[in-house]
Amino acid sequence: MPEPPRRPDELLLDELTSQFARTRSLLTGNPEEAAEAALERLGGQAEVEARIATQLAAAAPLAHPARFPEAHRLSMRALEVLDREGSTDPPVRGFGPLNGVVQPVVEFITEYIVKSYAESVAGRLRTLYTRREAQAAPGSPERTLLARARMEMDRLAPGFQGGGIAAPVLILGGAAVPALAGLGNYAGAINFASGRVLMAIMAVLFVLFLALSSLLLQAAGVAHRRSRLIMRQPLAALWETIGSAGNPPEDDGVMFATIALLLTAMVWLILPAIAVTAFVL
Repeated sequence: MPEPPRRPDELLLDELTSQFARTRSLLTGNPEEAAEAALERLGGQAEVEARIATQLAAAAPLAHPARFPEAHRLSMRALEVLDREGSTDPPVRGFGPLNGVVQPVVEFITEYIVKSYAESVAGRLRTLYTRREAQAAPGSPERTLLARARMEMDRLAPGFQGGGIAAPVLILGGAAVPALAGLGNYAGAINFASGRVLMAIMAVLFVLFLALSSLLLQAAGVAHRRSRLIMRQPLAALWETIGSAGNPPEDDGVMFATIALLLTAMVWLILPAIAVTAFVL
C-alpha cells in the first residue's frame, strides 16, 4: 500500500515523527509481543528491517536513566578486574615436565586476547556514550549522565590500548633474528631431496604445529572463560539500562580456538599427506 502524499506545508521531519509515534504506540503495551507479531508477519529480510524500525522508534537515549550510573560503575570495576586478573596464572596441561616452561607462553597469548577484549569494550563504550549524549536533549538529566560517563571513558580508554604486548614481541623478534640468520647459513648445505631430511623436517613441523595448536587452544579457553566470568553480567546489565544498543562486544577466544583447530587439522591431515606425496614422487 503506497504512502499518502505529503502536504506542501508538511516537513519530512513531521512524517518521520509520525511514523515513530505509530511504532511506539505498538510497543507501549508489550514490546516483546509486538515485536514477535511483527517478525512473524514480515519474516525473511523484513525481520532485519523490523528490528531497525523498532530501534529507531526507541527515541530515549537511556532506557533506565536511574540505574545507568550504577551499571556504568559496575562495568568499570569489571574492566579493572579483567585487565588485572584476566590473564594471570593460566593453567597449563599436556606438556608434562615442560608445563612450567610453556606456562609464560600461554600467559602471554592469554594476556593478548584479554587485553584486546578490554580495549574493545572500552572503545565501544566510549563511542556508544558519545552517540547517546548527542541524542539526549540539551539540559536533560540523561545528557548530564551520559556526558559524565563519556568523559570518564575518554580518560580511561587510552589506558586499555596496547596492553603491554609490543615490548615482549620486539624482544622476542630481536632475539630470533640472529637465530634465523644462523639457520640460513646452514640451509645451503642441507640436501632437501633426501628422504631422511624430509622426514626430519616433517617431524619438526609436526611437533611445532601440535605444540602451537595446544598453546593457542589453552590460552583461548582461559581468556574466553575469564572474560565471560568477569564481563558478561556487568555488560548485560549496562546494555539493559542503555537500551536498543545491539549486543555487547565479545572476546576473540573463539577465533583463536578456530585457528588452533585448523593447526590441529594441518598436523593430522595435511602434513602426512605432504610427506606421502613427497616420498611417492
